[in-house]
Amino acid sequence: MDAENNPQLEIVVQRWPDIDLPEATTVLAALTGTVHASSIVAHSARPTASSSLVRSDHGTIFVKRYARSVRDVETIAPYHRFAAYLADRGISTPRFLHFASDNAQGLHVDPRSDTVAVIGDMAYEAYPVASGEDRYTKALSWDPPKTLDEARKLGAFVAAMNRVSVGFDEAALKANGMTNRFGLFAQHDVDAAMKAWLAQRPAVTAYLTMSGRDLTRDAQVVQPYASRIASRYSALPSSWTHGDPHISNFLWSGTGPTAVFDFGLSDRNTALFDLAMLLERHSIQWLDVMDGHEEAYRPDVAKALIEGYCSVRPLSDDEKAILPDMLAIRQAEAGLNWIGYYMNGTHRRSDADWCYDTCFLGHTRWFSTNPGRALLDSIREYLV
Repeated sequence: MDAENNPQLEIVVQRWPDIDLPEATTVLAALTGTVHASSIVAHSARPTASSSLVRSDHGTIFVKRYARSVRDVETIAPYHRFAAYLADRGISTPRFLHFASDNAQGLHVDPRSDTVAVIGDMAYEAYPVASGEDRYTKALSWDPPKTLDEARKLGAFVAAMNRVSVGFDEAALKANGMTNRFGLFAQHDVDAAMKAWLAQRPAVTAYLTMSGRDLTRDAQVVQPYASRIASRYSALPSSWTHGDPHISNFLWSGTGPTAVFDFGLSDRNTALFDLAMLLERHSIQWLDVMDGHEEAYRPDVAKALIEGYCSVRPLSDDEKAILPDMLAIRQAEAGLNWIGYYMNGTHRRSDADWCYDTCFLGHTRWFSTNPGRALLDSIREYLV
């Protein structure tokens, strides 16, 4: 099937109206020093927010708009500070621009963070475009790098981020539909953990009631992995992670990344979470797998990513022991959490169903198939 026409991609279709030139003009004029927009260079087709590249008298600027029903200042400002922390320590990433509190455009600037501006039901952020080639801007959610050398250098770049993230000491974000966290299924008592987790996510609870899904029964799919990683995972130090280190969130030159952007899924996890994300995003072609081609996976890409990562940040024995099982359930908590976004934000029941049936159940179950086990075994063998 042509990937562009695959119905599975319905989940990543843009849901929010584009940012047009008048809107971009208003937002940029509210920045400190006043920036004048001249044209829209491109729109970014994303399902969770609207964003546009805007040409201005201060260069090209990326403007993003969130609906406040899914994100507010309290959940945006921390990842702005995280990106600034990384930039201060040599990681190439754009710094979010500051809004003027006394702007004449009617945007409210919260005193907790002047890198976020609010007008009505919308929240805005803006940052200058970094240098590098946006070569994967049209890549699908689970496309791999074109070469193994790119995979190695991507792994090394993410490891460098993780090394310097250790000192960023902000707490985890409050629960919301766009957090990307791992821990719910790294527990000995998964049932008790789920009750506490759901108590903070009423939209997910409402979906389970409405849809008749039996989470207690279905969560058995994660139980074997959870029981094996619980003790070791809880002993790992926590740190902030990027949360979505896909090739499309990096700019490139030659065979390596030159800059990283899009910190919208950053949160407090463990450094190993970003490596598990790298493997899940790039070594398994989920569109093909869910279309019945169960052997659509790339152990060579997985090996290259790990090789590059470990060249900068070697894994501890505990991390090596749990990485394969962590990969197997990497999407389980995220899939359930995204239900809250689709219930509160876009109000699309079909998207929430995809999160549960495909992301939570379907992808996790693949790891119990022969190809899924083969990928995990190949990673274990490489880590020995």
